[in-house]
Amino acid sequence: MKYRPSKRVTRAMLCMVPLGVALYCALTPEPGNGGSPLVRGEVVFRSERPPRVSKETVASQVTTPRHSSRSVWDWATEWLDGQFENLMTWERNPWKRSERLTFGSHYFKLKASKDPADQAKVKEIKRLGEELFKRVLARYPELAVADRKVSTERNGFLRWLEFSERFKADPKTGKAAFEVPEDIRKHLAGEKPWDAAAVRAWLEHERANLDEIRAIGLMPDQSVTGIDIERWSFIGAQLGKSATEILLLDARLAAEEGDAARALESIRAANGLADRFGKVETPSLLAITVEILIRLETQAYALKEVMPSIPTGQLDVQAWQEALNPTVAPPAEFARIMAGEFHVGSREFLMPMLADAEDPKYPVDPDALIDVQASYFSQYQDLFAGTSPADWTKTKFPGIPDMDHLSRSSRELIEILFVGANAWSNGFQRAQSTTAMTQAAFAIMQGQPIPNDPVYGLPYGWNPSTRTLTPPESPEFEKMKLKPIVVPRP
Repeated sequence: MKYRPSKRVTRAMLCMVPLGVALYCALTPEPGNGGSPLVRGEVVFRSERPPRVSKETVASQVTTPRHSSRSVWDWATEWLDGQFENLMTWERNPWKRSERLTFGSHYFKLKASKDPADQAKVKEIKRLGEELFKRVLARYPELAVADRKVSTERNGFLRWLEFSERFKADPKTGKAAFEVPEDIRKHLAGEKPWDAAAVRAWLEHERANLDEIRAIGLMPDQSVTGIDIERWSFIGAQLGKSATEILLLDARLAAEEGDAARALESIRAANGLADRFGKVETPSLLAITVEILIRLETQAYALKEVMPSIPTGQLDVQAWQEALNPTVAPPAEFARIMAGEFHVGSREFLMPMLADAEDPKYPVDPDALIDVQASYFSQYQDLFAGTSPADWTKTKFPGIPDMDHLSRSSRELIEILFVGANAWSNGFQRAQSTTAMTQAAFAIMQGQPIPNDPVYGLPYGWNPSTRTLTPPESPEFEKMKLKPIVVPRP
């Protein structure tokens, strides 16, 4: 039965809403600077950009607690703003809104609309957002990234993007990933033994996809230049992971059949597929996550399943090391990644939202919002400039910047944009330590001295009788929980 407000509720609402509006308008300060009214969609930087932060300053920020400078007036204004939103979405409010309005919801509602007029607005908003982003890069030149001119014939990223779009649109599949048979999936998870006949039959069923994925992985380059960001800003992990598994299974089968060249080619293609995600000009953190998943799974499966299956005398250790290319990334690589995340987040979300003049929740401080976001990512360019893996131990992560001067809606958005960035870096560093163990395994196979971990300088454990390589014994590695490697015999 549909709810009908009682006369008592209606009378209360008639009194409360005007009162709430009056108080809200009275408490909310006038937007703008020096009496200048804010023009929605037109961002004017009203002060110098924040200074670039030194490593010494970051160390001070980490160790020194920061006290809020927000006044009682600020807190009261925001409390009232929140209560007004609660009132407008209250179930018993007869004039309630169906959803809570937030900054940006108007733009994304336009994007979801099928109305041609709305789509025309979206196109213009995106154009204005790109123009605004150019101004931001002029203000923060350290975050600019050079486009690469890669021909269509050489662009592995474009080919992968086209493949994934076609795969998801195919009514025969229409899924996020390949449906790997359960027994084969359990083998990949280490829960069931290898079944050559089952794998051979499934790979034959997926022959056309296997050949195309291998070709994409073997392409020489990748670039996002000239490709609409709408097509690639969100990169799903499932299809990339399952495509990698097809290549790994093919490599294992080829090794067992004595075709070492094909096994090596499939491993090269799997590692190349990782490049398609992470080696573009402006990768997102999500794309880098997919790259890491592919690269580490390829390393682990090659060492555990593929290389030991190659017939005696046919294992070219040097060629396999070159195919897997286990390279430990220095902090400077993380700075490159964070610049990419800044580009993706700005172009796909923040700048179009700030270019939408019709947004009812448009912030009163768009210039300050941009400066907080950009200056945060700028810090990574200075703090993570180290070019040696050992520099990781000297690198301090920046704290969340001072946001006390931001409006409520700007602070809420910044907190979303920054969520998990520092925590995510722990996984990135763990991937480097895993890759370093792969490097050490190849040194053992080639009769070379076992190197120490390149980040912490600590020795690995090595049991020659079981040919097991284990992580260094230290609290840092105990937290990482890296798996031992059984090193194949050359």
